[in-house]
Amino acid sequence: MSDKKMIVIIDDDAEFSAGMQEILEHEDFATAHAPNGKEGLALVEKMHPALIILDVMMDYNTEGFDVSKALASRKELATIPVLLITGISREMNLPFSFEAHEKYLPVTDVIEKPIQPQKLIEKVHNLLTEQSQTNP
Repeated sequence: MSDKKMIVIIDDDAEFSAGMQEILEHEDFATAHAPNGKEGLALVEKMHPALIILDVMMDYNTEGFDVSKALASRKELATIPVLLITGISREMNLPFSFEAHEKYLPVTDVIEKPIQPQKLIEKVHNLLTEQSQTNP
């Protein structure tokens, strides 16, 4: 069994996901990818990763929001940090962005696409550090 921390990426953009996987694996993380919420939830249940990176717009425009609520509602998955990476505000020309909210958007953090590789690495390290301090 590898000592590498597992990160599950749930995103329908195969190129974007492959790029994130390459960046994260270069940082010595293990990664797995699912192209939609249904497969993502199954993968998370199977792997119990250290972190989940979640897109919003997949099979339908709000799928990631539904996945975040499903994760939060399952006791065994609710403590896994979720980094929502989305371009929904830009794609739908919304005059606002999204923020994590315990009830309405139960994720750990939200960042907008596109994201610079260094920013992704910093966010992932920060979330995993916070997680290890919260749940030693």
